[in-house]
Amino acid sequence: MNKRILRVLIAIAAALSLSLLAGAPARADSAAGSWSDNHQLCNSSSCVRTGNIVRLWQSIIWADDLSGTVGTSFIDGEFGSNTAAKTRTWQDVMNIGIDGSVGPQTWGEAYGAVNRNTGYDTSTQTGYFYYGYNRTFALRKQNSNGVWTFLNPRTGSWTGTSH
Repeated sequence: MNKRILRVLIAIAAALSLSLLAGAPARADSAAGSWSDNHQLCNSSSCVRTGNIVRLWQSIIWADDLSGTVGTSFIDGEFGSNTAAKTRTWQDVMNIGIDGSVGPQTWGEAYGAVNRNTGYDTSTQTGYFYYGYNRTFALRKQNSNGVWTFLNPRTGSWTGTSH
């Protein structure tokens, strides 16, 4: 075999082995489906800490605020110590594991408060509401891929759920 062809084959094999070691590509970085497989949110470097997916979570905390003291300025897209503390309070009220991070159990519990808005159905999107204890906000799900957007309570504009 020609040495040049052998080098090309070795390079291809090395590239393939590196791609296999890297694992499967991550799914789209937006809330999709029933939320239980959303990325984990927390204030450590091992989790998602910024972006619209954090704004979605902060909107849930805003809607469920029993004290009425969480304002829309809280919805800033940064998962810091304040969001972690309010997440622990939310988890305590919901009687689920209290760790201050938003993983599958917490996402699943939040998804349970989402209700279909039968007044908003189109060929491309289905409408929903998140019914909190004190407040409500609207959500939409793309029919084609299950990706969610929400009406950001802070800005009043439709916001994607990417990070």
